[in-house]
Amino acid sequence: MHLSMIQFSWMSNRISWRTERDLDPLSSRLDAFDPEILIFAGWHIRPYRKVARAFANRSWRVMTMDNCWRATPRQIAGRWIAWVYLLPLAGAVWLPGDRQSIFARRLGFDQQMILHGLYSCDQTAMEAPHIARVTTNRPVLRSFLFLGRFVPEKRTDMLLKAYELYRDNTLNPWPLVCCGAGSLKSELEGKRGIQVKGFVQPERIPEVLASAGWLVLPSQFEPWGVVVHEAASAGLAILASEKVGAVPHLVQPGYNGFIFGISDFVGLATLMSQVSAMGDAQLDEMSRAIFFSHDSFPQTLGGHAPRSFCSEQQGCAFLLIPVLRMHRN
Repeated sequence: MHLSMIQFSWMSNRISWRTERDLDPLSSRLDAFDPEILIFAGWHIRPYRKVARAFANRSWRVMTMDNCWRATPRQIAGRWIAWVYLLPLAGAVWLPGDRQSIFARRLGFDQQMILHGLYSCDQTAMEAPHIARVTTNRPVLRSFLFLGRFVPEKRTDMLLKAYELYRDNTLNPWPLVCCGAGSLKSELEGKRGIQVKGFVQPERIPEVLASAGWLVLPSQFEPWGVVVHEAASAGLAILASEKVGAVPHLVQPGYNGFIFGISDFVGLATLMSQVSAMGDAQLDEMSRAIFFSHDSFPQTLGGHAPRSFCSEQQGCAFLLIPVLRMHRN
């Protein structure tokens, strides 16, 4: 069974689909469910657009998106047709952060229509190792961690060059633990100081984060990067490329991490040397530097939903689209 099916198996009222024909019952199911808040993912799936139009003036329609503004020809063209093709679909757009807000505003969404906080980690689970470390007054572990896919867009090649340069110029280099799977795994295996541990199941992520002191994420492009939120919640400081979407929100240079240029492996090696030269007190201070609230998705949406769609007596009904999309093996 695909992981996504397991994650949504607790939902009794769900639709599993492979092709758009599988979504033929969607309209009638939604008519029966009669949601007050309708959340749908993007505008690229025809049945979702159809439902969003049908529920105008019936539900508060919220479209999610994680696209960053990159000024591509397709995005530029989209600005010209958004007012007739996109804006009528939703009363609000729900985004991870500011970089997506730039795109949303260029598409014509007013600031009051833009919600933040779309992507999040399991805050309680991720912060447990950090709370345990602080409570027992243990020092920050002196090791770097990469947690992600071993694919070109994650720039593991640049990470390898930076780490090798760092080791060659550092008296007591930290180990680099790499967790993930992908076509470039073999390029990391067998290298000095690098431990390749393979794919990590979601329930083991807190355990893995607890085994390191700093996260390194050199991605070439990352719309958001939930792993940054996970790592910061677990008390790890962050070394992230400027192209990681979560950076403006979750990484403050010199406070709880540092930011480097996308191709600057020398700069990354220098930052790794700077970090590993820190004393326990400074490492501990940076580990404690960030704290997150525990607001839930219903709190985020319920706080913005128009009262005309969500009465205080009845509350809000939430429908998440896609409920589940099955993937081919």
